[in-house]
Amino acid sequence: RAPVSKTGGWGFEPLHSCHFLRAGPRPDPRGLLIPEPNARIVMAKPSPAEFVRQVRQEMSRVVWPTRKEVTITTIMVFIMVFLLAIFFLLVDWVIRLGVTSILGIGG
Repeated sequence: RAPVSKTGGWGFEPLHSCHFLRAGPRPDPRGLLIPEPNARIVMAKPSPAEFVRQVRQEMSRVVWPTRKEVTITTIMVFIMVFLLAIFFLLVDWVIRLGVTSILGIGG
């Protein structure tokens, strides 16, 4: 069976920040969880040490870009901004010419 998420196969167990008391959630026909009427929602409160452990565990899974990837991406962003600025300048100029020729303004 194929993993459902990006963390599939890594043994990831999701943190349940909320859980429902009094009969718990029930699935609806779409598979979503619906709390029972008048259910109290209680937030999970991990200890500070557990929180730091979870943060370190998640940070170890982050894939950071290399300096070369950041540089190339930054250059590509600047190129795209320049090209789009030229494109919108030309579109604006064509629309202005059309409007002034139709309305006869700015002779």
